[in-house]
Amino acid sequence: IDTNMQADGHLKTGCYTHTCPGFVQVNPNKKFALGAAQSPVSSIGSETKWLLNVKIKQDQFTGHWWLIVEKEKIRVGYWPKTLFTHLSNGASLIRFGGETYAPPNMDNPPMGSGRLPQERFKYSGFMGNLDIIDSKYNEFDIKPKEIKKYSDANSKCYDLLYNGEYQGSYYRQAFLYGGPGGSSCGI
Repeated sequence: IDTNMQADGHLKTGCYTHTCPGFVQVNPNKKFALGAAQSPVSSIGSETKWLLNVKIKQDQFTGHWWLIVEKEKIRVGYWPKTLFTHLSNGASLIRFGGETYAPPNMDNPPMGSGRLPQERFKYSGFMGNLDIIDSKYNEFDIKPKEIKKYSDANSKCYDLLYNGEYQGSYYRQAFLYGGPGGSSCGI
């Protein structure tokens, strides 16, 4: 589920940020507000990574889509089910990833650590502990055969690397992503 969810899939609304109408913030803690900068951050080149465990989960009673910070057990807020015409009974497709934006005639910004994922875990941004929640609210790790890589970017600007379970890590089903952006991205 895309945290920039829109009923028309961005076809006419064009809303891409936390300022999109509809999200209901219920937790007063500004540290975990939608769009807030998080800290601490991981250092490029470090073997130790800081991980923020978040979930987007549909409430089985109200149908609203909740944003939850797992470790702290904080329900940040929700997107009311009425915002979406196609998500009233769950989702048939889940996307993990991100996007960047630059106004016309401007350089594309860096993504992740600003380094390409081919530089591996110490230098790249990553998403880990990828799981899904089925229609009975059971949580499962993503199966590698169900992952499909998609990128519409020039691989010199941004890329992603997924090789199944990240070896020697408790991050489970992780992928590396990012890149420097720049003027020749063609996005």
